[in-house]
Amino acid sequence: MTPHQEFLRWLRDTATMSTSYDLVTRTYPNSAGADELITLHRNYWDYVDWLEARGDINFGDWVIHCEQNTEDDAPLSETLMYWLWRDECNRWLYCAPTPSKTLPAGFSFWKASYGDRVWTVGCGRL
Repeated sequence: MTPHQEFLRWLRDTATMSTSYDLVTRTYPNSAGADELITLHRNYWDYVDWLEARGDINFGDWVIHCEQNTEDDAPLSETLMYWLWRDECNRWLYCAPTPSKTLPAGFSFWKASYGDRVWTVGCGRL
């Protein structure tokens, strides 16, 4: 198992501890036009709905892109969950709007020095 696959498993397992753990399946067309079943935890769907309501993403486009660009042969739903997690982490990192005041699971800030500057960075588990 690659480190990325291990992280996807950790992300999926962590989501099961959430109060909004219940799984929800929605259908989106894949690149061939066939219905693709996407199963995510409710809190991820809430995030998708928030992003689409803001006009920030078209989730159907994400489905097709992730289908065509798989990561470590991970299931499509897990890849999409990872992309959504990364999107929310990046929003926190760059002080962009987020739907919640709670940091995404596994996200943390830390300091990094380079030359005479100190940078605030973060993402992933430490």
